[in-house]
Amino acid sequence: MTNEKALEDLSREELIDEIKQLRNQETGESDSVEESSEENVVFFEPQREIILSNPDDETLNEMSEIAHMDTSSGDHYKYKVKQMDIWNSDLSLEEMKEKYTRILGSYPNFLSWLERTYERQEVFSIEHRGTYHTLEASNKERMEWARSIEDVRENLVVDLTDEASRIAMGAKSRAKIKEVLLKKGYPVEDNSKFREVDEKIGADLDGIELRDYQKEYVERAYEKKAAVLANPAGSGKTVTSIGLMAKVDAPTLVLVPQRSLVGQWKRELLDKTTLTEDQIGEYHGDEKQMNDVTIATYHMAGEKTSLFRNDWGLIIFDEVHHIPSKLFRKTASLQSTRRIGLSASPVREDSKEKEIFALIGREIGADWARFFQDNYVLKPDVEIQLVEWESDFYRNKYNQASGFKKAIIASKNPRKTQYIEDLLEKHENDKTILFCDWIEQGEELSEEFDIPFISGETDFEDREDYFEKFRNDEIDTVIVSRIGDEGLDLPDAEVGIIASGQGGSRRQATQRAGRVMRPFGDAQVYIIATKGSNEEDFVKRQVEHLKEKGVPVTVEE
Repeated sequence: MTNEKALEDLSREELIDEIKQLRNQETGESDSVEESSEENVVFFEPQREIILSNPDDETLNEMSEIAHMDTSSGDHYKYKVKQMDIWNSDLSLEEMKEKYTRILGSYPNFLSWLERTYERQEVFSIEHRGTYHTLEASNKERMEWARSIEDVRENLVVDLTDEASRIAMGAKSRAKIKEVLLKKGYPVEDNSKFREVDEKIGADLDGIELRDYQKEYVERAYEKKAAVLANPAGSGKTVTSIGLMAKVDAPTLVLVPQRSLVGQWKRELLDKTTLTEDQIGEYHGDEKQMNDVTIATYHMAGEKTSLFRNDWGLIIFDEVHHIPSKLFRKTASLQSTRRIGLSASPVREDSKEKEIFALIGREIGADWARFFQDNYVLKPDVEIQLVEWESDFYRNKYNQASGFKKAIIASKNPRKTQYIEDLLEKHENDKTILFCDWIEQGEELSEEFDIPFISGETDFEDREDYFEKFRNDEIDTVIVSRIGDEGLDLPDAEVGIIASGQGGSRRQATQRAGRVMRPFGDAQVYIIATKGSNEEDFVKRQVEHLKEKGVPVTVEE
């Protein structure tokens, strides 16, 4: 194989064989020699892809600071280096060069690319100039280029100097400029200054002690003023943001994607802070009241943006990966002294990840290896189970269908029921969540196994009652639709069974696996897919983000 062939084209066996061959070429040994257990690294410079074999925990931890894991297979790990890895790193250019050189060896061309990429984040900035903001460039040529871009020009009102232009009033224009330039490969340093809010709300922490990493992220987010916290599920992102809220101690807006999370956030605030119930307002379909801390849905804040233009000291964007959507992105124009986004999976299938960071802030806390290594969160074991068709009837029905209907037929393959029954028996003493995307399928499984099915059609009070019974060990298994994908607070769940999913959504698989990730016990996730159908391709794509973060994934037939 040559360096020009992309590694993603290789199967697990081919990848391991390639590493063996490269090692044998270096040592002169044959394939019959037992595979070495020593740490080994192979760098494919044109694709900026790194293969690590048998790395120790220190190497894995260092790599998480300068690259992102693409796939893993046993003791073999594939990393990729992208522009966002460089821009989101807290390391200096010299520190990154030193780490790469020490791990990879000397690659002058790669280091030149690294330097060019790093310096791109120093070209443009947004500065506060009294009553307005300006877009400024490090030189005249770059500024002329930026002004030539239509979407940038439309948000500038007057050119002040060769290197500076005044931006149109409002956070929306600043957000658009950042978004456009980031797409062009230039992250903009946003030094916008919002008035510090003098009003104190008395939001002190009560009865909890932040972990060391939570204290670190609170300080970093406070200093940066705008950040996206990308810790793994189970690591306490909510608690970290509450810690930031206590440090800011000013009127706070919490935005959530669904109403069920409003009550969950309210419980957390009352449990972990000195806030009283009459200090917390809710703004959604059934209740519309603002207070010292207001918890609102993105939908409501997006529709009624003018009502939410208050003097916020902090805005918390929960499940921030939703922010690029047309309605939700309106909330990014709301001004506050500080802002923080929360998401264990800031990935999108529409490739709009960059917009999340452009609209909200730079990523912090994405080094999952740190949490696994220090046992703050245990890695779940993810097993893809491929099942045959129930009969030729369903196979033929699938073959005759087209488009999205194929995926529906494959996901509802009745043969899955037997596998689910076997797994429920295997884990009869474990707290289990069974996920399915289709209402009809959920209702059938609920009737078959006498397990509550909770979906968007379930009455809100009944839904909350089922979840509370699960938390209190009154029931040990629930079936949930997509409403369980995000923010579901069931901290002692041990097993996740995914009967059907949303195409190849990496975010959904990460969110569902996250429902069983915690710092104790065992965590097992099963993904059941119909063998030979497009569903098999979908689930293998779904686990890519988990594999990138070092979560072991196996395939069983």
